[in-house]
Amino acid sequence: MKRILISLLIPTIFLWAKNIAYSDEVVSLYLHKDDAKVIGKLLPTNAFEILKDQNEKVKIKINGYLNPKYPSVIYFNNSQRIIVAAFSKNVKLNFSQIKKGENGKWNKVSLEIWADKKDFSKDNKKMLSHAKELFSNNCGICHALHSEKEFTANAWPSVFKSMVNRTGIDKKDQWLIIEYLQKNAKDFKTK
Repeated sequence: MKRILISLLIPTIFLWAKNIAYSDEVVSLYLHKDDAKVIGKLLPTNAFEILKDQNEKVKIKINGYLNPKYPSVIYFNNSQRIIVAAFSKNVKLNFSQIKKGENGKWNKVSLEIWADKKDFSKDNKKMLSHAKELFSNNCGICHALHSEKEFTANAWPSVFKSMVNRTGIDKKDQWLIIEYLQKNAKDFKTK
């Protein structure tokens, strides 16, 4: 009897399991599956759920935080400028509010949107390790290597961008490294 119950329970669990994925590169976002016009970008290392797979695109669900002052950006947490996804300002997006922000904190939201299909990963450990390696091998050439904890999450993008042109880091890897640095900053806050 136990075996029968377990054999029925396991497929049910997998049926309800979320299809969480990560990308190690910037992914183009579209309002509709047949659109050719890119209306946003999903940044590397951020989790998203794949809802539907159709040809060259996937429908995804992105969770994050929305600052009411900047309603075209989804952030990683409710107080720092760690970008999950950014959109054109003139696009009307249909956010679902999960939780209203209180005491100056931002609203927790989700958004279903279409994205280019890529070779997504089930976790972000390898991509974060690769980002650390790129940072370590390239960002200590002209000076002593800065510690990831040296700057705040909000400061790292401008610090990195001010020096990246002096390195051999490919343009496609720049946001991967920025996301790594922000998520290892001295003041990084988990969700």
